[in-house]
Amino acid sequence: MASAGIDEFPKTLELVKEQFRRFSPPGVMALFATYAFTVGVDDSGNEQRALPEHINQHHAELLQAILLTIPQEEWGQEAPSPEVMQVLIDNLPKLSDTFFHQRLLEAEQTTDEQEAVIRSLQNRVRLHTQQVRNWGYPTHVLAIARELYAPLDEQFLAFHGFSISDLINILHSLVTELRRRADQHFEFLRKVSEGKNAKEVFAQVCESVPELQERLVEIVDAHLSGIDREGAIALVMASLNHGLEGQTIFDGKEVAALAGCSPEVTEKILRAISLPPAGLVDTDPQHLFIGNPVWAAPGVDLDGRFLFAMPQIFFSHIHPIVSRLCGRARMKSELENQRARFLEEKLGKALNGALPGATIQSNVRWRRDGREYETDRLAIIDRMVLIAEAKSNHLTPEGLRGAPDRVKRHVKDLVLTPSVQSHRLESLIRAAQAGDATADKTVRAIGIDPSNVDQVIRVSVSLDDLSPIWSEEDKLKRVGWIPNDHALAFTLSIADLMCLADILDNPVQFLHYISERGFIQKSIDLYGDEMDSLGLYLETGFNFAQIEEEHEFLVTVGLSRSIDQYYESPDIGVHVPKPKATLSKLFHAILDRLSRNRTQGWITAGLHLLNCADYSEQWRVEKELLRLRRYVRRKYRKPNHRNSLVLIPPKRRKAAVMFYLYPNKLRSTRHSVMPRLAQQVMNEHPCEEVCVIGKSIDNWREPYDTICIVRRPKSVTPEH
Repeated sequence: MASAGIDEFPKTLELVKEQFRRFSPPGVMALFATYAFTVGVDDSGNEQRALPEHINQHHAELLQAILLTIPQEEWGQEAPSPEVMQVLIDNLPKLSDTFFHQRLLEAEQTTDEQEAVIRSLQNRVRLHTQQVRNWGYPTHVLAIARELYAPLDEQFLAFHGFSISDLINILHSLVTELRRRADQHFEFLRKVSEGKNAKEVFAQVCESVPELQERLVEIVDAHLSGIDREGAIALVMASLNHGLEGQTIFDGKEVAALAGCSPEVTEKILRAISLPPAGLVDTDPQHLFIGNPVWAAPGVDLDGRFLFAMPQIFFSHIHPIVSRLCGRARMKSELENQRARFLEEKLGKALNGALPGATIQSNVRWRRDGREYETDRLAIIDRMVLIAEAKSNHLTPEGLRGAPDRVKRHVKDLVLTPSVQSHRLESLIRAAQAGDATADKTVRAIGIDPSNVDQVIRVSVSLDDLSPIWSEEDKLKRVGWIPNDHALAFTLSIADLMCLADILDNPVQFLHYISERGFIQKSIDLYGDEMDSLGLYLETGFNFAQIEEEHEFLVTVGLSRSIDQYYESPDIGVHVPKPKATLSKLFHAILDRLSRNRTQGWITAGLHLLNCADYSEQWRVEKELLRLRRYVRRKYRKPNHRNSLVLIPPKRRKAAVMFYLYPNKLRSTRHSVMPRLAQQVMNEHPCEEVCVIGKSIDNWREPYDTICIVRRPKSVTPEH
């Protein structure tokens, strides 16, 4: 399929170019973008797209880049027709898929392992860039961008004549205005479609859009007697679509009025992020896929008027755009310092919100072997330690297109260095637990009691989305770019971390996600963005061992639908409930009580509970417990009666969970019975830890009475 697509590539590309040579390019862009990016939403937040789901933003971006390879004197003049849309819908995916397939074939033919890894990284980044258009939800992106870049305004303004805040406000105004116009367009089409016959359809047009009356009067007179309802709607749609071109072309004064900015400043901004017609005429078509120039310049400068069919591209790529403009103003160091300050501040706020009651320290300094180290954020809650490192470096196409040494340095700076930093402190804590007196003194000095630590969780947080690199850990180890004995810390963007803290509003679930996410990616390759992984977690709790064993990768794209609806629906006045993890009634009640009581070990017990069963298994547990309760009520007087239910997770690193049932008459013996039962489980199974949940059959409404956690002594092997 890849080979066939490559052979057809020149012909397919020329077919798309022919549409621009026949039809008005601004009109084609307006029509395609309006229908490609408009999604209808009902009162429940459910979406209905105007175009097929396989048409995505990167197809429209590619279309605009192809437009800019055609000299303006070759531009067509005809109004675009529905046939044009069909040609584009059929062929734009072929172009983008063919390029990706070509890169895959090249990778297969590569014999050098380092070169193969580089190509794999490049392909992963490109595929991710195609499918993930934003590094956060629109409202989050806007808020983060404004807060991040505002401190640089004064110096930026002195060089460019406009501030970064001006730039953001102008583009936000364009996005808002285009959305308003698209809403108006589709609302009118909806009203028109309510007409029961051609006469009512045309009457609705004349009433709602008087300016179309003259355009349609001749058609109405000629066809009213012989046209049906569907034909009338088609005529109206054609007339409306012809007018879309004007809705995506702006002049400086118009945009200035929308944004409340001066026309002179507005003109400078629009020119700074626009390319002229034929601006890519000498560009190799391959480069349109490697790093589409439209990402850095989403506008087309039509000599004082500007075509902005997709102003939202600016927010998808705001970081590289601002970086480029700061480079011109010689503000590179100021930008890097601001990114670092902002990221560390946001990381602290996110952790404070996700872990209420935790002890959170920033910029923690400690020494080891005569050297001083610093940890960006350290959170201690119950018997858990979370080590978080902030890395504000850029992920750049240039860095991934360079020579092997440059790509290796890019990988090291972005994902390896912060992971090594967090691992260094984790190793120090483990050394203290093993009896290293110097390590013990060091970790106690920064507020950590090593005897009171059950688990250390490591996470790296960035401004950019680094998941395409972090997820290639195995390949990076094969070429020696990452040490074989080093496990990369889970890496995510600050925007995604803020969403995790919001959706997983129970500290146990937040920590469970963070701790398990790294293990999951190492056992099965997930293809999707972090919100898709969160959607997977809400459905499964990451308990799907059979899938991990039977498959090498899992496509998670689309699993974020409920999360997307939650964050995006308020923008259009629709409010949907916050998505929640699917837990059975009993498991939810246990987790809730643990979080309220916060007895020592509550996080550990909660993690064990969430690790032991998926949603369907949880309900089976509840049914079996009801059956066991009836049995215990009848048989508890007999010695050695059956009184427990044991869950053995397939992953050995996870603890076994036992439910122990007893009547109140035997409650006084529970402290001696529960450890003994746990020891029996460890004698029969190769698990290192057992969490025993004691539940009284006489106080059944209480989720639990006592919880006991028993660990296998470190000096004793599983065989003995």
